Amino acid sequence: MEVLLSLLLALSIGQAGLESANQAREAKNTTKVESVKVEKLVESKKVAQKEVEQVKATTNKSNDDYDWVYFELTAYSNHENSTGKNKGDADYGITASGEKTKEGVTIAADWRVLPKGTRVYIDGVGERVVQDKGGDIKNKRIDVYFESEKEALNFGRRKHVKVRIID
Repeated sequence: MEVLLSLLLALSIGQAGLESANQAREAKNTTKVESVKVEKLVESKKVAQKEVEQVKATTNKSNDDYDWVYFELTAYSNHENSTGKNKGDADYGITASGEKTKEGVTIAADWRVLPKGTRVYIDGVGERVVQDKGGDIKNKRIDVYFESEKEALNFGRRKHVKVRIID
């Protein structure tokens, strides 16, 4: 590498018409700095490329490549028929974890099976977070939260639904 830099320097001295040794040394040092910068840039691009490949490998997995567990799904809402809480109650709409219920996020599960805060992907439903638990939610059963009581009732009961733990 040193020899190559010296050759390049000699060529650049001849072409640039550098008149003094100090200018030649400065050009050599600049070339070294530029060389280090290029090496670091190439290295960072390689790291970025590896990260992209890892993401692609993860996202290109087919459903059969994941460890799925089968659960029974039901649905609930903040309606008093689902939770036993009324709109005026202090803890209305608050989950067992202390979070506010949120459609598209909140699910209830048995915390011995899926601990509080566990992120899961439910086949046909999407990504959700265990934020709640309920008296009837035992073993491999998940209760999916809906804002609307009507939507919760329409969801019904679904057996043998594939679920995978994200983290």
